[in-house]
Amino acid sequence: MTRLQTLQDFYQKHVQPYYRDAHKSQEEHKPIAWVASTFPIEILQAMDITPIWPENYASICAARQISVQLAEIAENQGYSRDLCSYARTVIGAILKEDTQHLPEGGLPKPDFLVASTAACDTHLKWFQILSHHLKRPLFLLDSPYNTMGADADHLEAGLIEQYVLQLLGLIKFLEEQTETTLDRSKLRESLALSDNTSNLWLEIQGYRKNSPSPMGARDAFSAIFFMLSIPATKVAVNFYQALRDEVRNLVGKGLGKIENERYRLIWDNLPMWFNLRFFNYLNSLGAVTVAETFSHVWTGSLDPSEPLESLAKKYLPNFANCSLDRRVNLILQLAEDYQANAIILPTNWGCRMMSIGETVVKEAIFKKLGIPSLILDVDSSDWRNYDEYQVKTKLETYLKTLK
Repeated sequence: MTRLQTLQDFYQKHVQPYYRDAHKSQEEHKPIAWVASTFPIEILQAMDITPIWPENYASICAARQISVQLAEIAENQGYSRDLCSYARTVIGAILKEDTQHLPEGGLPKPDFLVASTAACDTHLKWFQILSHHLKRPLFLLDSPYNTMGADADHLEAGLIEQYVLQLLGLIKFLEEQTETTLDRSKLRESLALSDNTSNLWLEIQGYRKNSPSPMGARDAFSAIFFMLSIPATKVAVNFYQALRDEVRNLVGKGLGKIENERYRLIWDNLPMWFNLRFFNYLNSLGAVTVAETFSHVWTGSLDPSEPLESLAKKYLPNFANCSLDRRVNLILQLAEDYQANAIILPTNWGCRMMSIGETVVKEAIFKKLGIPSLILDVDSSDWRNYDEYQVKTKLETYLKTLK
């Protein structure tokens, strides 16, 4: 099995310094914002606001095998076990009296919180709860729903105008909270860096179309950290340049993630962060995940000359803000582009939004491409909802059927 050197000790080299710097920002009284996914992070970075992603922290807690303990703290305070497992984990983390033994010393406290309705309704209530417990102000960016599922080039003008108005309100909120004025030249620089990051990430994904594929899901779910957390930085650009060069070199040598690649998988939804070794198990069966929907929904071109309109075109087409057809079309396109012969559709009990319509997706893929899909019951961070024996049994039966 090929191991990517750029990703060696990724957590120690990149994730831990990110949290150390965030804690340092808190000590130095620099502005910190807790931010939810599908939010225009580039504006925060242009204003030198340290962004902290509770969703990322929940995945870390799962990987460190502490997420269930934290979820139970939230549940004991009346939060339902049916709620988003990310939300329960983070609520438990801020309710926990002893934060000394939390990963990375816990989350640095925010000066304010920002979220968008573009991802799911949970963000709205989750961040309201966090705002209540932390006694910090919250700005909710009310994204218009992209009913037609249009891509960046075909968005309705009215949707773009409405989103831009929301961004102007966001900028006013941030300026009031930080007592500074947004420098438009720095915003353009932020968008240029983020655009470079996105293009590099897509270039890396492009090399995964090769057979054998040089990179698997476990690699991607680690490396996407920069795309989500700090895309508008030279650190992100430099990292993806190095990863791009390594992946391109492997393709040039004809080397893949595994030697005998028999099954090329598309993985929908989130992974089980508490069990990323699952993808090594897939590799042992001759299967490589060549693409994940998660790796493709956060990208998007940005034009620094039209910063606010450009941000609208990046974030409004996110499939979480569209009809189910957009997700179906994305998976169909990935299956064709990456020559996939198997599709995994996890039903993530910890994230109901990402699991909507799996049977519809399954039927559409088989009807159009003739590729059978497998629906698996999993959870991104609560292993109480995960039966490894059942999942592996279903998976092995599925692969035997394909063979």
